[in-house]
Amino acid sequence: MTDLLSRLEDGLDRQLILYRQLLDLFLIERDAIMASDLEALNRVVMDKETLLQTIRREELCRVEVGEALAAQLGMAPEELNISRICAKVNEACASTIKRKRGKLQALLDEIQIESGRNRSLCLQALQFVSGSIKMLTNLTRPNQVYHATGRVHNEGQIGRMLSGAV
Repeated sequence: MTDLLSRLEDGLDRQLILYRQLLDLFLIERDAIMASDLEALNRVVMDKETLLQTIRREELCRVEVGEALAAQLGMAPEELNISRICAKVNEACASTIKRKRGKLQALLDEIQIESGRNRSLCLQALQFVSGSIKMLTNLTRPNQVYHATGRVHNEGQIGRMLSGAV
């Protein structure tokens, strides 16, 4: 069981490192969004994908360790959580695992906040682009020349100008 607990602690350490890297990528992503740097944004998105694949692999390892721990503790894997593990191990190991869990949770909360910020920035940028396209579409579309009767109404000006200066 000591070996499994050691593997669990090592896995938590690796996850902390990976999630810190992910947080750093979210901060770089925000800078790229703010600067409208599409090349940097594409690089960050690719880096995030690679990192998320590594995180998924690490999570699978953690699940395997959890299943082995559950078997040794005589529990179903679905019932296993950090609190139950800590209740069945010595105090030193339990405090280390709880401390790492707290750091990981705080890091995940911070990642969620940064992700929400970046999402909001992207949505604002999309709304700006959509509004600009609508405005330009309305400015370039001439007034209706032919009407339902088929007659041409040539009353007044039919074009629009973006600027009065020539």
